[in-house]
Amino acid sequence: MPRPQHAAVLLAALAAVTLTGCTNDPAPDPKPAASPGNGPSPVPSVTGMPPRILEPPPTVAGELSRRVLSSEDGQPVGATTVSGDARPGQEYDVRAACTSATPGKTLSVEVRSAKPGASDAALAAFGIPCDGTVTVNGIGDRLPAEPVGIYLLGDRSEVVSAYAIVAPSLPEGEPVR
Repeated sequence: MPRPQHAAVLLAALAAVTLTGCTNDPAPDPKPAASPGNGPSPVPSVTGMPPRILEPPPTVAGELSRRVLSSEDGQPVGATTVSGDARPGQEYDVRAACTSATPGKTLSVEVRSAKPGASDAALAAFGIPCDGTVTVNGIGDRLPAEPVGIYLLGDRSEVVSAYAIVAPSLPEGEPVR
């Protein structure tokens, strides 16, 4: 056999081996397509597991405001409670946490006056990561002696659960919940 034909046969054999592969692994099973009637399922996180649903801590004495978000039928839903007026001289904290299927997702938390007719300017503002970590930010004693509300702002798509609470500062050494 002349050399050019020998090279063509060799190339054809190599192509056949390359296309058929050298593995004993079976082909992966196809995944079923999502059907619109099945409703949403939790979106897996980067670890492949759905993000955990946060359980807000119990209400504490002197708590001023609480905002809780969850997801229902793939849509964010929330509830806000305003409990009372801030006390002059009392130190307050914001305790907040969030979970999301999107790595790196964050929300903004704002504390504003809840007094009718008051400015909607933020009295305090913080960012929180949506990784399930409880974040505590001190506000100090600078809240006006009136009701305050707490807001979770930003793109809430793929936020599985979140909460933010304005409450008296924790005593030194008390664990955050």
